[in-house]
Amino acid sequence: MPRPNILFLLIDCLRADAVLGQDRGAHTPTLDRLVRSGVACTQAIASASSTTPCVASLLTGTYSFVHGLRSIFGLKLNPDIPSLVESFREHGYYTAAEVSGPLFPETNLDRGFNTYNFREGAAYLSTPWGTDFRQRLQNEEFRQPWFLFLHLWELHHHRHILPAFRSRRFGRNRYERALSSLDAELARFLAVLPDNTLVVIHGDHGEHVVKTDFQYRLYRLIRDLTGRKTLKREGHEMDVSEDLVRVPLVFSMLGDGKDGQNGQNRQNGQDEIDAQAPLSLPTGKRISQLARQIDALPTALDLVGIPVPSQIHAQSLKPALLDDTQLGLEAYVEAFLRIRSDQRDQRVGWRTSEWKYVYAPHNPHLPAELYHLSDDPSEQRNLATQHPEVAQLLQRQIEDLQHGPLAATPGLIMTEAEKAEVEKRLTELGYM
Repeated sequence: MPRPNILFLLIDCLRADAVLGQDRGAHTPTLDRLVRSGVACTQAIASASSTTPCVASLLTGTYSFVHGLRSIFGLKLNPDIPSLVESFREHGYYTAAEVSGPLFPETNLDRGFNTYNFREGAAYLSTPWGTDFRQRLQNEEFRQPWFLFLHLWELHHHRHILPAFRSRRFGRNRYERALSSLDAELARFLAVLPDNTLVVIHGDHGEHVVKTDFQYRLYRLIRDLTGRKTLKREGHEMDVSEDLVRVPLVFSMLGDGKDGQNGQNRQNGQDEIDAQAPLSLPTGKRISQLARQIDALPTALDLVGIPVPSQIHAQSLKPALLDDTQLGLEAYVEAFLRIRSDQRDQRVGWRTSEWKYVYAPHNPHLPAELYHLSDDPSEQRNLATQHPEVAQLLQRQIEDLQHGPLAATPGLIMTEAEKAEVEKRLTELGYM
């Protein structure tokens, strides 16, 4: 049996509660079906609250102080850090990426991909690009087995909502209606995929969302009148609150794995792909222990029988997915706050199953924060002064990681020409 294809579906700004929460307002039968047919990690934690650092961590299994991408502008992936995508390609996978937003090729995130197609922000699944992309898949443009990294932009501000979904029937706000609209397009997209496909559903980071249309209109009116004097309440990049770092992570198989047909089994003289038993996952299983964004690709590697590299921060979640093994993971989190990286704005945090600690390492004027999440999931009560011993312990965890065997790097800076091109694209996307 050939190894399965892998669709890594990264939906920008996708919050965990939008897919797995009890109080969901969006209409998402397609995503619901994938959750019911697979394994969902309900406490998956993103590495940051902005797209480019998150994706760099996702693709390398390392945190930003190692891979070097600490903002969405001006920096490139450390050339000495391998991409986990290279492991798929070395074991016979055709590797392809379809990306948008700030995932520009100038960041070096294209490393390891046979094809890396960057598209403009307005190219959604519902547009001619989506139609053409489905046709390319039906025409078997990618040799099987393939690893496809698909980054979707529909939920990002200003949110893309098809006319049929612009009513409260499909959500209490634009975010929920955009997700309902996207879900319908996902059904059409998934229908053209081979049965022997592992689908991984993930969000790069979450999103602060004003809950109702009325509240949002009032918020926008105040923001328009007062400008920066009013605290930003919708969006991301602002901090590492649970709304921004808790993301869905779901592993699900399409079909029963029996009908997928493998194309050529060799690429560039590489060895033939080893046969393996059809991949089978538990159905309807939810894992409540903490998981990390950096573990997503190592888990996919492990599920399809490819060795997981050892010199990374990440590890495979496969033992938890298949055997309920308690992994005891804790997560490092960051926020950078501005498009142009400024150390004074950096927030660094440590997330356990019980606590979250956050501080600003380069700004002593900002107080440290400590929240007991099981008692205070909305992070309203800062306990840093009441529990200094916990704050000190978690800060030592951060410092031990930063000074661990994976050395911190200063990062690679783009050329002036690359910066000019990226700045132009960010302006077109509304970042600048």
